[in-house]
Amino acid sequence: MNSTYSSRMLRAIVEHFFLSLFIVSTFWLSFPVLAFAQQVGVSIKPAMLEETLDPGVTKQYSLSIENLNAAEQTYYLFTRNISGVKEGGVPIFASDNFEQTGYELADWIVLPYSEITIPAKGQSSVDMTLTVPMNASPGSHFGGVFISVDPPKIENSGAAVGYQVASVLSIRVNGDIVEEASIRQFSTSKFLHGSQNVEFDVRIENNGNVLVRPMGPLEIYNMLGNKVGDLMFNEERFSVFPNDTREFKNIVWTGDSIGFGRYEAILSPVYGESGAKKTMSSSVTFWILPMNIIGPALVALGVLLLVIFIFVRLYIRRSLAHLNQGRRIVHRRSRSNSSAVLLVLVVTLTVIALSLIVLLALFA
Repeated sequence: MNSTYSSRMLRAIVEHFFLSLFIVSTFWLSFPVLAFAQQVGVSIKPAMLEETLDPGVTKQYSLSIENLNAAEQTYYLFTRNISGVKEGGVPIFASDNFEQTGYELADWIVLPYSEITIPAKGQSSVDMTLTVPMNASPGSHFGGVFISVDPPKIENSGAAVGYQVASVLSIRVNGDIVEEASIRQFSTSKFLHGSQNVEFDVRIENNGNVLVRPMGPLEIYNMLGNKVGDLMFNEERFSVFPNDTREFKNIVWTGDSIGFGRYEAILSPVYGESGAKKTMSSSVTFWILPMNIIGPALVALGVLLLVIFIFVRLYIRRSLAHLNQGRRIVHRRSRSNSSAVLLVLVVTLTVIALSLIVLLALFA
């Protein structure tokens, strides 16, 4: 009795311990989620400003800031340069000690104040002034105006936007503009596919001094030269920064047939301002071999070759036996003729099958 009662008590204590641990853990882990939700309760419009200006020009822009929280909130405003773009189009905002690239504009922006208090569910506007220096280098310049619930802190170079919200500015300064981009890589995820479901990877390099947005057709042709697929590359018009490379993934072509043989994909995007469009092109080849068709065909060919091998061995044995016997020549000659005809037929079929495979490999 005592041992049974002790076991029950021990089991009850363990169960209460783990239940308490679960409740405490859930309560503790909920704090970061609530804090994050409160921190991102702000929006800024417009999310991006793009314009072409001359050196020495001063222009004002109005930003609309909305407090999405149910309580009054003080927000901090500051500017920062953009040093590049991460995968997925997320801008990389540089810290104050990053290496200058010549494409900055944070110093061109003047904000009326560094913090603003907005009532719950309220909205306020901020008028900022942007002045392009007379000696500004021609081409694209990038930066952003940040809204944060915390005072601005010096972060490591290359830190991306986290809890902060920003309005991105892309100002193109007139002058000696260089638009030069190329396709650094155009490939498929693998060389051999089992169906018309092919994924492409594209890497675009921008060697100019302005932002480029390459967009154009991606065409797929089969081994007969017929176009079987047509996609629009970068239909969302994602940009590539100057002197930078950007990778475009998850470009998928799905055909409407089984598909077989060698295929070629041709990418021909265009970029540049209207009236001065430039084209770049690249191609890649890949194979589609549906195993639900190739598998049975290979099995049938293997069985055929096995039958031919067995038949040839039997034929050779019979021929040797015929040579060792000098009697009943007429009867054995008739059997020998029929066996020879069958052998020629089987060998002919095998040669035809192998020839078709070789022709397919050559012309595909």
